[in-house]
Amino acid sequence: MSDYMRLEEIAKLLDGLGHPLRLRIVALLAEEGRPMYLNEIARSLGVSRGLAKIHLKKLEKAGIVKSRLVIDEERGKALRFYELLPFELHVSPESIRGWLDGE
Repeated sequence: MSDYMRLEEIAKLLDGLGHPLRLRIVALLAEEGRPMYLNEIARSLGVSRGLAKIHLKKLEKAGIVKSRLVIDEERGKALRFYELLPFELHVSPESIRGWLDGE
C-alpha cells in the first residue's frame, strides 16, 4: 500500500469516528460483542432509528462496521444487523508526523 493510500485510509477511519454518536455506537457494539439490529442500537442509545441509520452508514463507509440483511420470515420483514470490524488506531502528534514523513 502506498503512503498516500495509507493516509487516505487513516483519514477515512478518523472521519468515520468523528462524531460522538458514532463513538457511542462503536462502544456499544464492542461492549455487546455481537451483531445488533438497527432498532436495538437506536433503543440502546436513546436515539431515533433514522439518526442511528445515518451514523451507521457513515461507520460502514469508513470500514468500521459491516451490515447484513436477515430475512425474518416469522415477522415477514428484513432486519439489518450491524457488526463491528476489528481496527486499531493510535493518534498522537508523533504518529501523524510519522505518517506524513512517509509521503
